[in-house]
Amino acid sequence: MGDLLITILLPISSLLISTYALLLWMIRIFGFVRRLPNSAIILPPAAPGSLGDEAMVCASIDYLRKQGIENISLIQHTNKQTYPVDVIENIRLRNFFIYQSWYKFIASFLYAGWKVNQYERFYALGADVMDGYYSNYYTFKTVKMAQIASFMGCSTGILGFSCNRQPTNISKQLLSTLKSNVRLNARDKISYQRLIDSIYHPVNLVADLAFLLKPAEQSEKLARVLEWVNTQKSQDKIILGINIHILLLKQLEGITTDDLVQVLAETITKLHQDNQQLSFIFLPHDRRKFSGFNDDILSKKVIESLPSEVASSCFKIPFPCLAREIKAIVKHIDCVLTGRMHLAIACLGQGTPIACITYQGKFQGLYQHFNLEPLFIEPKKLFVPNQNQLVELVHKLIAQRQSLHEQVVSKLDEVKELSQENFTSII
Repeated sequence: MGDLLITILLPISSLLISTYALLLWMIRIFGFVRRLPNSAIILPPAAPGSLGDEAMVCASIDYLRKQGIENISLIQHTNKQTYPVDVIENIRLRNFFIYQSWYKFIASFLYAGWKVNQYERFYALGADVMDGYYSNYYTFKTVKMAQIASFMGCSTGILGFSCNRQPTNISKQLLSTLKSNVRLNARDKISYQRLIDSIYHPVNLVADLAFLLKPAEQSEKLARVLEWVNTQKSQDKIILGINIHILLLKQLEGITTDDLVQVLAETITKLHQDNQQLSFIFLPHDRRKFSGFNDDILSKKVIESLPSEVASSCFKIPFPCLAREIKAIVKHIDCVLTGRMHLAIACLGQGTPIACITYQGKFQGLYQHFNLEPLFIEPKKLFVPNQNQLVELVHKLIAQRQSLHEQVVSKLDEVKELSQENFTSII
C-alpha cells in the first residue's frame, strides 16, 4: 500500500472504523458475542524469524500469565509460520499484512475486528515499526488495529517501541489520531523525547519488553554450547560473543557483503593476535534472509575467512535456536559485540557487557537505561581505510568488562520494573 493511498485513507478510515466498532459493540451488548474472561490478544511486529521479536512475544505472554491473564491469542502475519508459544488461537491475517487487493484487505480487517471483539485487551508490540522506517504501511496496519480495539472498549496499548531521528510525517499523523486512552510506550528516553516532540498524544517511558524474558533452563542445544564454554573457561579463556547482520549495509553505497565479512575477519584476527587468551562465539539472532544472507550464513562466512589458528578458537552456536536459549547462553559469556539490539538486551538482562555496531540510532537509549557510556560504532566507520576503530572498541570492552558488568547488574532490577510499566493501566 503506497504512501499516497494511506494519506487519502486517513481522513475516512477513523470514521469507518468507529462505525464498524459500534456495530461490533452492539453485537456484543446484545449477547451475540461474549468476551473471553482474563483474555488478551497480541499483535507481534512481524512474522516469526527474528529472535528479538520472539523474545518480546514470549516475554509478554510470560508476564501476562503471571498476572492471571490465561486466555491469550496471537495475530499471525502469515498463514504458516507461528511463534514458539502456547496460545489458545493463532489468528491468521496474511491478506491484511501482505496487501494484495482491496477485497482481501477489507475482508481480513473485518475479520480481525470480529476476533478482537472477543478479547478484553489488545497489545501491539511496537518494536521498531512505528516510526515508518521500514514502511508507513507497517505503522498504518498497527495503528488501525489498535484503533478498532480501543473503539470497542478493549484495554489497548502499543508497547515498547522506539522512534528514530526522522519519523515519517505519516507515522506521526497516524499516532496522533489514536484516542488518548490508547497507551503509547516508548522503550527509551531518546525515543520518548522524539515522540513528545513529534506527536499529539500522551507518551509513557518504559523499557523493552524483552527484559522480562525468562531464559531457558535446559535444552540439547544449550548443553552443547555450555560444554564448549566450560572447556574455554577451564583454559582461562576470555569469551567474546560476535553478531553481525546484513542490514548494517542498508545505507552504505558501494559496500558489499564480502566487504563486511572481510572487516569482521580482519578484526577477529587482529584481536586474536593482540590477545591469545581470547575465544570467539558467534551468536546469530535472526533466521530471515535479506539479499540471500542471514546472521547464520554471515557467521559461517566469517569463520571460513579466518586463518586456521584463529578459526580453531571460534565456535558458532547451533542455529536456529530459541530466544530463551540465547538468553541462557549469554549469561556465561564475558562480553559481546553485537549488531542486533535484542541480542544486546538479552546480554544486559544477564549482566553481560556489550559493544554495538549501531543503526537507526536505537542503541543510545538502551545504554541510558543503565547509565553506561555508549560503546558503539556506526557501520560506515567499519570501512574507513587504515583505521582499526572496531578493534579499539572491542579492546575497550574487554578491558572494562568487570566494571561494566557491575554497573549493569546494579541497574537491572530498575530496568525490569520499567519494562513491566508497559502493562500499567492496560491490564
